[in-house]
Amino acid sequence: MNHRPHRTRVKTAVAERNKSSLPYVLLLIFLALLSGQAQAQGYGKGGEVHWERKRWTHDELPATLPSPVRDAVSDWGPWAEEHGYGLLLDETRQVFLAVEKRDRTAAKQLKVIDKTLELIEELALAKESTSSPTTFGSKSGSPAERSTLAPDEEQGSAESEGARWGRALGFDKHRVPVIALVHDHETLNSVLRHWMALRPELDWQQDVWKNHVSFISEEPLFAVIVTRDEWDLDHETTALLTRLMLKRTYGPLPRWIEAGITWQVETRLYKSVWHFFHRESQFVPSSSHSGWERELRSMLRRRQDCVGLFTEAAELNTKEWRDRDAYLAWGMTGFAMEELEGRLPQFLHKLRELQNEGARIEQPDGSWIYDISFVPSSADQFSALADLLDDDLEERALKVFKRGLKRTGEPR
Repeated sequence: MNHRPHRTRVKTAVAERNKSSLPYVLLLIFLALLSGQAQAQGYGKGGEVHWERKRWTHDELPATLPSPVRDAVSDWGPWAEEHGYGLLLDETRQVFLAVEKRDRTAAKQLKVIDKTLELIEELALAKESTSSPTTFGSKSGSPAERSTLAPDEEQGSAESEGARWGRALGFDKHRVPVIALVHDHETLNSVLRHWMALRPELDWQQDVWKNHVSFISEEPLFAVIVTRDEWDLDHETTALLTRLMLKRTYGPLPRWIEAGITWQVETRLYKSVWHFFHRESQFVPSSSHSGWERELRSMLRRRQDCVGLFTEAAELNTKEWRDRDAYLAWGMTGFAMEELEGRLPQFLHKLRELQNEGARIEQPDGSWIYDISFVPSSADQFSALADLLDDDLEERALKVFKRGLKRTGEPR
């Protein structure tokens, strides 16, 4: 008998509370709908450029933005508008992130870009050159032979087209790279088709191939990541941005240098490695991502002869993965970066000069071609480094490796 009135009072009280709060409930529903609509809109209209809470359509950028920023938007704004992507400019105005307008991961990836740029600046990896860029071109003005600039550095030879090739080979240090985060291979193909339209001298069937995860280009300077296939998006964003900044400043570098520096940046930020260049979408054992410092020490601890150590590192083949070669390239670049300190850009610029000198091939008619597949010999690379660190660098490097690197790749 006592239970029944109690239930009635409870029901009455609930009914009265709901009635009194009805306007507030409606208001909350309305705000939720607005919030959902805002989330659906994400980064606004396709093709919009975002920087410091400001928005512009891609064809209405203010003149106050630097010309390299406007050049990058001119290249990629039409594609972004067509496919519903926004172009997010990092706070330092050095990099664009192209994201689908409903993408909710973009804010995090902008932070990844910021911390990667901070480390790149700290390590002086993209320090400006004091020398004037070389202008590449055919004296005869004849049509260019097709070049091969495929993903992850599958390169052939090409005849240059005036200053365009100087820019393509990394001699415009002011370029603003674009990193596109796409969700599927259909969109990836749209990116590559757009890239082909920007590079009409290339042939789609012969000059373009892609792996299942990422694609990188020197001209225009951009990279694209298929996010649904990527094992660790932070690592891949960091690795591709590092490579883009190296290409922008120095052009083509020896494979072991580009790979080793990229892996050094990864380990210093994350203490592990995920970017495997030509690994495509093959399964990578989790044991391969970390512990490089232990593997390198174990591999070399009984070695007595240091002769040839540099050559072994320089012979890294990024197409045929071997753990041993990767550990050695990573360790050698860590050693060199530590020993060179502020002179690292000097070494990298010297490598660029060697590349320029060896790649230019004079033709009988007075014109010349530029072989972008050319790589300075390991002996020339050693000499460039020995000029800065002395000829006993291999002996010192072996001692460092036996003592053991830190997990970040820095010598102890």
